[in-house]
Amino acid sequence: MKILAEPSAPTGLRLVTAAEMAELDRLTIEDLGLPGMVLMESAARGAAAFFLEVVPDLPHRRISVIAGSGNNAGDGFALARIFHSLGAAVRVICLRPPERLRGDALTNFQLLEKLGIPVDVWHETDDFDARMRPVIESEAVIDAILGTGLKSEVQGLTRRIIESLSGLDPERTPVLAVDLPSGLDASTGAPLGAAVRAAATATFGCIKVGLVVSPGEEYVGALGVIDIGIPPNLAARQGVERWWINEDLVAPWISARPATVHKGTAGHVAVLAGSRGKTGAATLVCQGAGRAGAGLVTLFIPESLNPILEVKLTEAMTLPVAETTDASASLDALPEILQFMEGKQALAVGPGLSLHPESRALVKALLPKVACPMVLDADALTAVTPDPDVLCSAGAPLVLTPHPGEMARLLGTDTRSVQDNRLETASRFSRQYGVVLVLKGPRTVIASPDGRLGVNSSGPPAMASGGMGDTLTGLIAGFLAQGIEPFRAASLGVFVHGMAAESVFGRTAAARGLLASDLLDEIPTVIGKLERCTPSPWTRWPRRTLRA
Repeated sequence: MKILAEPSAPTGLRLVTAAEMAELDRLTIEDLGLPGMVLMESAARGAAAFFLEVVPDLPHRRISVIAGSGNNAGDGFALARIFHSLGAAVRVICLRPPERLRGDALTNFQLLEKLGIPVDVWHETDDFDARMRPVIESEAVIDAILGTGLKSEVQGLTRRIIESLSGLDPERTPVLAVDLPSGLDASTGAPLGAAVRAAATATFGCIKVGLVVSPGEEYVGALGVIDIGIPPNLAARQGVERWWINEDLVAPWISARPATVHKGTAGHVAVLAGSRGKTGAATLVCQGAGRAGAGLVTLFIPESLNPILEVKLTEAMTLPVAETTDASASLDALPEILQFMEGKQALAVGPGLSLHPESRALVKALLPKVACPMVLDADALTAVTPDPDVLCSAGAPLVLTPHPGEMARLLGTDTRSVQDNRLETASRFSRQYGVVLVLKGPRTVIASPDGRLGVNSSGPPAMASGGMGDTLTGLIAGFLAQGIEPFRAASLGVFVHGMAAESVFGRTAAARGLLASDLLDEIPTVIGKLERCTPSPWTRWPRRTLRA
């Protein structure tokens, strides 16, 4: 089996389906001989540490632990024991008769009895309101009801409990989910009838896909990934190549620059962008490429627009090219562009280019003749939409950066179909056409034709404004020009872009009003942090702590 990831990549940053996680657990226990009880104890202790970071005064709160059956219940019982030992007033609600518990879950349940921790067993026929009242009056609830094995819709008593928990005030009574919020499909993120809205979720071993895709991510709260002892290379050997794109994953991809570096050795990005009324798009691409660290940036711009871009761009160079009657780049510019591209490291094409037939023909003519990696965005994507097979003629690696509407047009479908299955859509297109595909939007998806797939962790809602994609195109091209391979360059561009927005967002605390140009000054700061990054004990999203 071909292993695509480096052995040093953190296991906890892989994204797995429920079936894949079950197989990793099985292999760890049965084939490697690590006892399930050891995994469960590691999970509970890691979850307890994470929950204490999110809610620091948990040991001084009244905690209700609601447990279902199987390993999820066992994890809940172990957490009850840990918080009891820290001084919390803990009570356990068991939704299954104790005699139906087995294995490690039963062992942990028996420990509760020996420690004198109060346990209530609930039944469908109980007075629900009376039973639920003490839970609602708790100061924290640990959700250990349902785990990754859930496949059917939640019903009966369990559903009523989940619906009640979702109505709690997360500041007064935070719900802390074990492995995943009960009721979520671990593989798709779909609520199966009803799902807990958690203030924080401690997931074990690897991140479940359903926790980071819509709508599942809306139920997760702060996300902690707990190392439970699964060997680092086990997921790679099983062919799991989905990744949670965060600082711990991407930081090693930014290598230190030698003292002898200069602008001629830091990569030269060429940009084909801009037309009448859309010079701003060309400007943002060039600035994004420079902020990514490219040593030189040159913009191909229609002749009549050159005076405008000479003013708008200070650091980037411009090269006036033949234009159409609509002041967009014409097919006649092809020889000059190709001559200039000799020895260049990356080409970004599309933002503001226009939909003029000659400009579209120019894009398609460049594909088989440019020898360096290319980023296609915006109007360049529209140019290839009638015949996506033209992508297969490319003479160098391609990175495509469609938003959902552009992706739908490329596939000849509708936006809803794209959004309903973003990971599979991106992965399938990437493999079919041999391109790195960046499907933009909340939780941007990056897919590589070799099977790697990433889901981005960064970026606030304030990024919903024009020009953001133009800056991203420049960032990716800038990283490509520095010799970073396409999947990594795309992932770095997306992550850095989102983190720069988070930095501005954090200072303003505003959910709107963020401009694409606001990010530019933040990008070097984010890159500098990645250059100095040390791995964190867990992945977290969002980056916040609930009030004590």
